[in-house]
Amino acid sequence: MFWSELWDFVKRNIFAIVLIVTLVVAVPWSIIFILPVAFLLLLLLVVLWRVRRQQQKIYDEARRQAGEREQQQQSQHSWWRRENKNEGKVTVVQTEPTEQRVSDDVGEYVDFKEVKEDKN
Repeated sequence: MFWSELWDFVKRNIFAIVLIVTLVVAVPWSIIFILPVAFLLLLLLVVLWRVRRQQQKIYDEARRQAGEREQQQQSQHSWWRRENKNEGKVTVVQTEPTEQRVSDDVGEYVDFKEVKEDKN
């Protein structure tokens, strides 16, 4: 009686039985292939995450150093800034003549004047 009922169930649900038999046969084999692939994918994700985190650390460190360098340059060159002068204004400061660097007995001092010649 049990076998006949089982046979009737199989005849009525042939696609379900084929699917169940396929899964029973294929799942152990698929686990053998799926687990290593899943492990490799997980490993790849972990490596990519760590690389991205290291890139972010390097980027943050570079930005911090650039900020420090900019502050240092601003503090070093602040001595030449003159806030009381207008931008573009030219100031001429005349210096006092210096003493003669060469002694008088070395030679003569020649004063010269630049003359432009016409090429005509």
